[in-house]
Amino acid sequence: MRETLTPEGYLQTKEKLADLEQRLGEIEKRTDLKPDHLASVRRSYRMMMREYLQDIKLYEAKQRKQIPGNAGEGNLEG
Repeated sequence: MRETLTPEGYLQTKEKLADLEQRLGEIEKRTDLKPDHLASVRRSYRMMMREYLQDIKLYEAKQRKQIPGNAGEGNLEG
């Protein structure tokens, strides 16, 4: 089971995710990388981005549960 983020960790993780997204965009534009290396970098970055997104979503879900009147009472509005 993953440990949920602190508020500070949440903000840091969002920053890390934005940074990775920007770096991946920059890497995609490069023409000096071999195809196999580029594919490896893409996989690595996407794996990290997926992990960061999971952490962010877990934190946000936990925050929603803590809001009074929103604690899983079947409220499906979104």
